[in-house]
Amino acid sequence: MKPIRHALSLATTGLLAQHGHDALALENAWELDFSFLNYSEKDRIKVSKYIAKAGGDVSDRDRVNLTAVLDTMSGATPSGAVKQSTVTFTGASGEGDGGSVETNASALAKFDDTRTALSLVWTHNHDNNWDVHYNAAVSVENDYRSYSGAITVDKATESKAFTFTAGLAGTIDQIFRVGTGDTPKPLSAIKDQIFYSEGEKDTVDAILGLTHVINRRTVAQINLSYSVSKGYMNDPYKVFSVVDSNSDKAFDSFYENRPAARRRRVLALLVNHQLFPSNHILNADYRYYSDDWEVRSHTLRINYHFNFGEHKYLETGLRFYQQSRAFFYRNEYFAVVEGNPDAPNIPDGFPQYISADYRLDDMKSVTPDIRFGMEVSSDDRLRVRLAYMFQTFRHSEFDTNQALIFQIAYNKRF
Repeated sequence: MKPIRHALSLATTGLLAQHGHDALALENAWELDFSFLNYSEKDRIKVSKYIAKAGGDVSDRDRVNLTAVLDTMSGATPSGAVKQSTVTFTGASGEGDGGSVETNASALAKFDDTRTALSLVWTHNHDNNWDVHYNAAVSVENDYRSYSGAITVDKATESKAFTFTAGLAGTIDQIFRVGTGDTPKPLSAIKDQIFYSEGEKDTVDAILGLTHVINRRTVAQINLSYSVSKGYMNDPYKVFSVVDSNSDKAFDSFYENRPAARRRRVLALLVNHQLFPSNHILNADYRYYSDDWEVRSHTLRINYHFNFGEHKYLETGLRFYQQSRAFFYRNEYFAVVEGNPDAPNIPDGFPQYISADYRLDDMKSVTPDIRFGMEVSSDDRLRVRLAYMFQTFRHSEFDTNQALIFQIAYNKRF
């Protein structure tokens, strides 16, 4: 499940679209929206996502939005282990079978998972242009449970030229391995099979935002968010390999260990402008992210919305993303193993934190996409999206990743 901070960001970003929807709120009090998304990486992960949304007015001051999500995920994902076959320290030191025993870790780990999620947003409109959004969500996977709640407040000025936003959210996540309900001991060898109970992570998010209607064709927005997570921050499936510094041969794989806390900061800027006289829409947004794991990222997205025909549009977009690696990321741990009688004690010298999770590496990605939408009737809309994502990693065992994204959605108003 995406953290509740994402829901807060979406709620705030949605202000940019509310000016058009508010006028239709009472005339079209309820909407149903169904969508299907297929995400397919080359030779790796495949995801099918089904989303159903229902929203409508329950009074002249209250509106409710319900969302149900079903994800099916399968394929293979990098485990953090190096690609070559590995052997145990025992074999390397001459006390075993001469080094022919493979460890449990492979560079690509197969998986099969299902996720169901439900969320509820209740919005109440108070006097003097105050809106309060109450959010609750739950998500359940084969190896993950998440429970969250949030409250977001919007205050518009009398002229509606400015809208101020503040939000606070809390999330409790429970993490465990499929079928066992446990988590591995950090920095322990896979072959030792040392496990603890399930892990728990608590997160608090806060957001401040300002939306400004500059003129009848231009809207701008700025958001600042801060997040603190504490608890079990590891991925219970991710490992790293010990590699001999002389022969470059890989030996035992060990479970990762990450800091038990993470503080995140995000600055987001967004501008929507309607061109004249074409009435096409140019949208640009920028996001800067930083945390105390020393991950820094920049995201830039540009969209151009073409209106054509009676009720049709075509939208093209391009997204650029770049991030720096976490301070404890390393693709492998080098040590003198072969011919070293003290090789079994190498784990005693591990750093406190280490992870080979490719998502924490230096990364760049580019994602072009195209979207088409049309009104099937006065109350029915169809949307289609096609995108291609290409990622590069600087140190990871798998230095590239490609994915094709297809989405189709249908909206019905009552």
